[in-house]
Amino acid sequence: MKIKSKRKRWIALKAVLIVVLTAFFVIAAEINNYIPRSFADYYCTKIFPYISLPFQCISMFFQYSLTEGIVVCIFPLLAIGFIIWLVILVKKLMTKGALSFFYKSLRNLLICCLVMAIIFQAMHGINYRRRSAVAELKLDMAEDLTFEDYCECLRWAYMGMIEARSHLGEDYNGVAHMDQSFENNAVYACSLLDKFSEKYDVPLSGNYVRAKPVSLSHYWSYTYIVGMYDPFLGEVNVNTDYMDVSDFPITLCHELCHAKGYASETDCNILASLACCSSSRADFRYAGYSWIFWNIYPVTAKIAKETEQVMPEYSSAPEMEDVYRDRYASNLYWNKIDEEVEALKEKFNIDITETSSSVNDAFLKSNGENAGVGAYVVPDSVYVRFYLTHIAGVEDA
Repeated sequence: MKIKSKRKRWIALKAVLIVVLTAFFVIAAEINNYIPRSFADYYCTKIFPYISLPFQCISMFFQYSLTEGIVVCIFPLLAIGFIIWLVILVKKLMTKGALSFFYKSLRNLLICCLVMAIIFQAMHGINYRRRSAVAELKLDMAEDLTFEDYCECLRWAYMGMIEARSHLGEDYNGVAHMDQSFENNAVYACSLLDKFSEKYDVPLSGNYVRAKPVSLSHYWSYTYIVGMYDPFLGEVNVNTDYMDVSDFPITLCHELCHAKGYASETDCNILASLACCSSSRADFRYAGYSWIFWNIYPVTAKIAKETEQVMPEYSSAPEMEDVYRDRYASNLYWNKIDEEVEALKEKFNIDITETSSSVNDAFLKSNGENAGVGAYVVPDSVYVRFYLTHIAGVEDA
């Protein structure tokens, strides 16, 4: 009787442990949606730089992407591991100890998931709750904007874009290209964000983060993802299959913003584009001003049409021919990617682009980004308000 009673208690303790581990995992996975924003602000500015530093230092010593290596290896390893696990389980079922083996497997899996959830929250999840970049830049989002405000900002972006484009080198097709190597661009982007952070008092981590090129970038393009921050390694990965001069600097700075403490996709796009505009390098400035110009141009045109006002004819200016060549080259690349994705869809009945977008959308929504993949779109008014607050205001002073 004592032996049976002891065994029942042991089984009960095991069951309780599984329940507790499951509960802790759920709490760890969801806690970033409930913690106070005041704590998140304190954590992101005072604690995150120190928490992330060891991860980023380890990653810094490897020239290649650790994330890519793990992703390439993990699927075959998981498949092999699962087969071995099944074989052991079958052997246990034929002899004895299957229940104990299954319990230990589940316990270890839950412990691994719990540790990963804690690392994710410390390296990225909590950052979703911090104050927005708009608030840090002290932009008044309540003030009404006029058509003239949009026109002024549009002119600022247009002049900056054309001026920067005039300093860029071109290939034999007349398409602009990045001035330096990936490694030099990555180092420069990190220092650029540090300077922007200091100038506008935006609390980005001052840690040096080494961005990594991805060897399988061409196939990665099938997902339409051009950059990724790995919170488990503190590593920034960038798609280098087509280093589009009008987008690549934005992508590079965007992912570095993640590594420096901002999780919101909207915030990272705002900070990346504005930092590029403040650059001393023409290729980064071109990307920043182009991003803003094409963001607010259609909105300005729509307002002009609705209010029956005259829209500045930047689109037909002779200087825009160079810009259109760059955009055309980019479109050719992505059209080719679309053709390859469509071919795979017809052969395997899998739409890689759509599947990737759905997964990313679900991930963002689970972390409080209610707009999902729509969070990548920056409200046009943000750039107009930044211009009025920090550019026009300074020039008029």
